[in-house]
Amino acid sequence: MKYPWMPLYWGDFFAKTLHLSAAELGAYVLLIAHAWQNDAKVPLEHAQRIARIDNRNWKRIKKKVFPFFQCSAPGAVPSELYHERVHTELALAAKLASKRKDAALQMHAHRRANASATAHAKHLPSPSHSPKRSYGRSKQANGTYRPSGMSPDKGDDYRATPSPYKSDNVLAPIPDRPQPKPNPKLETLKKKGREKRKHDEQHSDKEMQQVRS
Repeated sequence: MKYPWMPLYWGDFFAKTLHLSAAELGAYVLLIAHAWQNDAKVPLEHAQRIARIDNRNWKRIKKKVFPFFQCSAPGAVPSELYHERVHTELALAAKLASKRKDAALQMHAHRRANASATAHAKHLPSPSHSPKRSYGRSKQANGTYRPSGMSPDKGDDYRATPSPYKSDNVLAPIPDRPQPKPNPKLETLKKKGREKRKHDEQHSDKEMQQVRS
């Protein structure tokens, strides 16, 4: 089944088939359904069987149904019926299917490109960091060692010159945190809570002893 569903525009359908009886309408629906599955064509010799009409009523029904179809080969002995509207809808369905296929292929290609770029990035070497200042020692011409990175005109005395200024700030001790004032109501509530917990524990112990005895 190439296209599993067929569009049916009920406004157009009823406007063109209001003159048909129930049997004629049923035969017409079966014929266009067969045309949808077979490139808009219905074999003339099998049309009666496709429409599921008996011999007694077929001659009458085909006079009403066949005008909706055209001959596939005008001027010759007709062998097939051709439905133009079904052919148009099949062309639109094919165009839509092609667009969806192209979109799916483009999406999969984009995903594969992203996956390939990600895999390639994982195998690249990590970026080099900015060079850090070396605090090791380097050997001078006279055989002595001094810290590397030191300016040559400093000589061996690479320590910073002490500042002539002294701070007048005095380290003061951290003051003790003031104790909160006692709250009589809060102390009373705490005392009642302790007494209640104690009473509950005693009551629970008595119940356990009774259960064990």
